[in-house]
Amino acid sequence: MRLRVRLLCAALLVAFAMPEQMSAADKFKSFRLKTLDGIERSLPDVLGKATLVVFFYPTCPYCNAAFPDVQRIYTGYKDRGLSMVWINVITDEEKLIADWQRTHNYTVPVLLGDRQLAMSYNLRMTPTHYLLDAQGQVVSPANFNSPGQLV
Repeated sequence: MRLRVRLLCAALLVAFAMPEQMSAADKFKSFRLKTLDGIERSLPDVLGKATLVVFFYPTCPYCNAAFPDVQRIYTGYKDRGLSMVWINVITDEEKLIADWQRTHNYTVPVLLGDRQLAMSYNLRMTPTHYLLDAQGQVVSPANFNSPGQLV
């Protein structure tokens, strides 16, 4: 787990140090999803200097193991341009998210997706992390978890 967090930190540091030099194979597919409050957000709304998009669901054991460290990264770098969003992919678990966030003191914004969204991004497991540059290009698709929870 610590190695995965170090890898994520290294990728974030590279994103902050040299964003204009990064190239990526793919532009991240845009989305329009709702927050828990029903407000629609799209990819351009959440982009920062670097943006970490993480697909998850609240009862995923691998997500729950990784997210305390991911929250610490967000807390440490959000004022330096890091944007982050967690996208729930299990509709039946939406009702758990608010209590789950409060219980764990998570402040990363959450958007509501579904299995169809997960299929459109070819997700195989959760959590799945994508590091994007300021233009929404994929800098690093990364599954920092192994084996992960199958979606």
